[in-house]
This record gives sequence, C-alpha cells and structure tokens, in this order.
Amino acid sequence: MSDRATRARSFESVAAEYERHRPGYPEEALRWAAGQLGLERGARVLDVGAGTGKLTRGLAGVGFEAVAVEPGVPMLDQLRTALPEAEALVASAEAIPLPDESVDAAFAGQAYHWFDRERALPELQRVIRPGGGLVLLWNWWNERDALQRELGELVGFAGHDPYRQEDLPGEPWFREVGRTIVEADQESSPDALVGYLSTASAILTAEPEERREMLRSVHELASRYGERFTLSRLTYVFAFSRLPVATRT
Repeated sequence: MSDRATRARSFESVAAEYERHRPGYPEEALRWAAGQLGLERGARVLDVGAGTGKLTRGLAGVGFEAVAVEPGVPMLDQLRTALPEAEALVASAEAIPLPDESVDAAFAGQAYHWFDRERALPELQRVIRPGGGLVLLWNWWNERDALQRELGELVGFAGHDPYRQEDLPGEPWFREVGRTIVEADQESSPDALVGYLSTASAILTAEPEERREMLRSVHELASRYGERFTLSRLTYVFAFSRLPVATRT
C-alpha cells in the first residue's frame, strides 16, 4: 500500500476519536452550496468519503435526503450509530454502488484530496443527474489567529491551503461555478486540540515516539493560551456543475 493510501485509511484506527474530536460543517456553507447548485429541500444527495458522517448530518439537517458512501467500515459504524436513518454504503469514490444519474448532487467533506481523481471524477459524473453538481468542502486553520499561526509552524500547515488548485475538478466532467470561505468560531482547549490533531493522518502515520513528542509540544503551546480559548475555523467551499456527457472530448 502506498504512503498516500496508508494515510487515507489511517483514520479507521481512530474512528471513535475522529467522531469525538472532528468538527462538523457550518450550515451557512451548506446553504451557500445548495444555492449555487439550485438544490431544493428534499433533494437526494451523496456524501462520498463520508467518514463518521460529520457532513452527512449537516446535509440531513438542511433538509436533504443523504446517502453516505465510505470505504472504512469502522468509520461507517460510527456514522450508522450517529445517524441510523441514513442510507450508508461501504464503498469508495472510485466505485460508487448507485445507479446512473440517481442523485441530485454529490458532496465531499475533508475527503476529495484522497480520491484517485482519474477514476473518481467520471464515477461522480455518472451518478449525478443532468443539471446537478458536486460540492467540495474543507475545514481548515485560520492563521490570522495567533495560536493557529504558531501551531502551523509547529505542525507544518503554515502557509498551505487544504487543496491544490490544479487538482480541483474540471472538464470534461465538471465546471466550477463558485467558491467561498465561511468563518465560524468554536470553543477549544489544549486537550481538545491534541485530540483533534491526534486524528490527523500525518500524525497517525508517524513513528510512535515522534507522534508522542508532537502532541506533547501541541499541548504545551496551546496551554500558553489558557485552559479554554476560542478558535476561528475556516471552511473552504467549492461548487461545480456537472457537464453533460456530450461535452467530453
């Protein structure tokens, strides 16, 4: 298994912790995406790479009928516990077990960068109905915040975006129709920050001693900001329209 594949599946070893420590997605971000794609309440949408269902719950919360697809059984078990009424399937973005043109849109939260794009994009285009689209979301750090700026230097996310522009979906499958960043505050603490970062793939796949030292340093840094503090989180949102098959070259 490649290093990338190992990191992509590393979350399965900490599924319960992932569920406990990872944030959901702001309702504002989901409503913005729905507006970009013209999605109405009751639309059937796919959450691909659904993990423990953080995004699935948000989609259901704004009135969509959500079906979740996730390759990791431990992650999907968490989703089924939290959202037992949702249709949840063990599968990957590269082999979605849904009929052609069976969903109004597909969403991927904190997941697209793990997809094999050459296989996943035509598969996503296949299951989305004409006139539908694709939404990609990433929760990310806000380096305008002093703690997160220091943390970025320590952990290694400083100066980076959660996505690469050249990797975003494009023709002949999709065309971007809009992007935005939604800012939201969350209460945190040194222990909560360590818990969150203990579910990051780079730390999960590090050597045990390196992992312990990194998390110890994170706790030490965060403790300088107090027992409780507010973190500003940025959610990057991208909306893409599905291109018709006839436009392929």
